[in-house]
Amino acid sequence: MRVSRSRLGALGSAVLSILAGGVVFAAASAAHAAGAPIVVGATVSETGPLAADAVFQLKGEALGVAVANAHGGWLGRKVLLKYYDDKSSPGTAVRLYQRLITEDKVNLLLGPYSSLVTIGIAPLINKYKMATIEPGASVPTIYVKGNKWNIQGIASSTTYLKQLLPLAHKAGANKVALVGLESAFTLACLDARVAQAKQLGMKVVYRTTYALPMPDFSPIALAIKNAHPDVVLGCTYYPDAVGIARALHQQGFAPKYFGETVGPVEPAFIKALGPLANRILSNTSWWHNYKTPGNKAFIAAFTKKFGIAPDYHAAVGYSGIEVLGAAVKATHSLNQAKLRAYILSHTVPTIQGPFKVSRYGLMLGASQEMVQIQNGVLKLMTPPSLAEGKVLVPYTGS
Repeated sequence: MRVSRSRLGALGSAVLSILAGGVVFAAASAAHAAGAPIVVGATVSETGPLAADAVFQLKGEALGVAVANAHGGWLGRKVLLKYYDDKSSPGTAVRLYQRLITEDKVNLLLGPYSSLVTIGIAPLINKYKMATIEPGASVPTIYVKGNKWNIQGIASSTTYLKQLLPLAHKAGANKVALVGLESAFTLACLDARVAQAKQLGMKVVYRTTYALPMPDFSPIALAIKNAHPDVVLGCTYYPDAVGIARALHQQGFAPKYFGETVGPVEPAFIKALGPLANRILSNTSWWHNYKTPGNKAFIAAFTKKFGIAPDYHAAVGYSGIEVLGAAVKATHSLNQAKLRAYILSHTVPTIQGPFKVSRYGLMLGASQEMVQIQNGVLKLMTPPSLAEGKVLVPYTGS
């Protein structure tokens, strides 16, 4: 039995020091004894196509545990994070969560990164009745009647880049090209933006989906170019967001508005694309200028520990720990039914903002706002009260 430690990449020794010796845990009987550590179990996509984004969620969770321990832990006990690499695979995640629950007998759970992987484990969470915050699962169909134990930790996938099409339409743009990865989150995002375009009276001149790995986006880029859209919107993760931007450049096409989900918020995106990243629009559910409790301290601690600034995936991971901690302290318990009842019925302040969910665990308190890369710097564009500038057009593609 081991905690996944290989191929940590950017996490390196920083996370290992945060985990503070949590490589091997006590036997199950001791793990629940008074004074023993409270163990939070999870999987993370350290490897596979989701790794670039998922690693930030893990960093946020690890930092949340470190901060909890710096303040005395929970119920007077140290908190430990035990995680495995699910390799971006739902099947692997199911086996690992079964292991966390039945063999490792962890006290608490956090969900994996992405809706794709979470949909795989969701029935297992309901079966074992573990009150589980799902920091990376934005698809709302997980949190419907019949679900009791999966609790959404991030804004709905239907709200990603919701500001882009109304902005473009108001400025006179009419033709839209939409592309999306064949995955739960991205398809939900794509369907929502297609419906929004039609509601606005905009013409969808091109729509397609694709699967990863797909290293050559040239055919899609050429089809987009030939459709002459004013707006190109991609419901993407990191690797395909980079690939589509490069392919459009190679075809010599730059739409007036260009937006992609998830990928552009990562520092690696700007590094990979250089000037091609400028004026690409994206979204975030958290930002450094949010006046939320503990946000400044979170940013300072994260930057000091990891040597880079956090993104919203880090913030949702950290917020998941905040909510679990609040529930444990309020109920003075690790009883899953008590924790679930508390989380479903209370609004918990987090660095993301108010954590509030429906009776079925659907997130009500968080929203996705729009950001844009300007001269190599990611800036917040909405809401107006916190905006760091105005949207710059056209996208130049260079």
